[in-house]
Amino acid sequence: MAKAKECAGLIVSLLSLTLLTNTSNAYHFNQQPSTPPKPVTDSVVSQASKKYSNLNFLKRIFLGKNYRDEWSTPVRMPVFNIQKTNGGFTIVELGGGQQTKSLKLKDKNGIEWSLRTVDKDVEKALQPHLRKTFVRRIVQDMVSASHPYASLTVSPMAKAANVVAPSPTLYFVPDDPALGEFQSIFANTVCTLEEREPTPDRSETENTEDVLEEIMEENNHLVMQEQVLRARLLDMLVADWDRHIDQWRWGRIDSGKTKHYYVIPRDRDFAYFNSGGLLTKIVSTISIPHMRGFTKESKGLKKLNSKTWFFDHNFLNELDAESWKRIITEFQQSISDSVIHDAITHIPPEVYAISGKEIESKLRSRRDGLLKNGIKYYEELARSVHVMGTDKADYFVITSEGDDVAVSVYNMEGKTKGMRTYHRVFKHKETYEINMEGFGDDDHFEMGEGISKKIMLRISGGNGKDTYVEKGKVKKIKLEDIETSSKESSKLHTIASYEP
Repeated sequence: MAKAKECAGLIVSLLSLTLLTNTSNAYHFNQQPSTPPKPVTDSVVSQASKKYSNLNFLKRIFLGKNYRDEWSTPVRMPVFNIQKTNGGFTIVELGGGQQTKSLKLKDKNGIEWSLRTVDKDVEKALQPHLRKTFVRRIVQDMVSASHPYASLTVSPMAKAANVVAPSPTLYFVPDDPALGEFQSIFANTVCTLEEREPTPDRSETENTEDVLEEIMEENNHLVMQEQVLRARLLDMLVADWDRHIDQWRWGRIDSGKTKHYYVIPRDRDFAYFNSGGLLTKIVSTISIPHMRGFTKESKGLKKLNSKTWFFDHNFLNELDAESWKRIITEFQQSISDSVIHDAITHIPPEVYAISGKEIESKLRSRRDGLLKNGIKYYEELARSVHVMGTDKADYFVITSEGDDVAVSVYNMEGKTKGMRTYHRVFKHKETYEINMEGFGDDDHFEMGEGISKKIMLRISGGNGKDTYVEKGKVKKIKLEDIETSSKESSKLHTIASYEP
């Protein structure tokens, strides 16, 4: 267990979420139980922020017009009253990331909620020596390239695509003494309120690192990869490039002895991100490719997804091209024109009048191009694929499918195969190498006859007394295993290597 925890932490730190996962294909999530709080009758008119309205000629050229009008337009919204809204809340603790301030709350039924500021403060995201310089002013101004009300629109589309996600509600937080020590932080701010655990059965969620550790320890803990892809397609639709591992929670469905994990996306701060400024264009070209912007075209998904490359490379490693085509087509059908219109009209009407129709038009165009562009992204992921074992004994079977190669992984029951946990046929025109690792315990690798030399097989047994069986000559393979010379030291050594 300690070894798995150590490896899980290392992989998370490198964003190399290499794990053995599985799909659960036809599961449909019931409507999320998260019912937005009923606003109290009090309401105010407020801007999302006053910081971004001062636009001169140079700022327009270098930093862009962005969503400045959306940020500065007064909007009528309900007032948040911590003692009355939704029956009242108690404060649990202060939270938030580098830019967003949040307050963890609990309602009278014990359900936890998150109150998050709409505007951002970039100071903590910068190196200390930059926090008092012009760099901070520039980075702070770039917040205007994010749409202040984007998070309100994503939930309806998530629901239509069968993706579990929070349903935020917009509020104005007054200068309320009932906020206690946090009064000065949240006084007179525009915030969203959302349920922290929006699972259909109100069960608790887990973070990515914990799920990774559990999956690496047990070979009956599997990921619902088709559901992950639907969630990622939603990211691509709204051009949300900030999808690092902390932007996800995981729910779990138990089926007998098998545990299936589904992903819950959160924090939509960069949905619809778009800047016409010269600075953003230069930066995205030179060093930050994912800042492509929310345009009518959904092409260039490898660049948009550069922060989630390892996430996708491993959490989607069992899905082949046909699965991607089917899931994308189903996703396109679920995000109809009426779904898009309904979603975008969750933007306050005063702001919808500015750019709502333009956003709808871009979403329709991006949706329509998602099959073509999504398959191009799949082809990038399919070139080199990792299939990982667990701390338990795993049984790998590699067989020929003509010029293609099939890989199946099973639980070990004694010396024989148990439940299948992974299966994919790799096409030689898509994949040039398959990397397989047993990780822990006594794993078994069985290679059939006539395996194509067009795909390189890289097999690493890991710890344990692993078994390798070649029923026929494998023409393009590299086998490695852990050689233990003492109880304190071990090293990786090559068993065999064949390559024409």
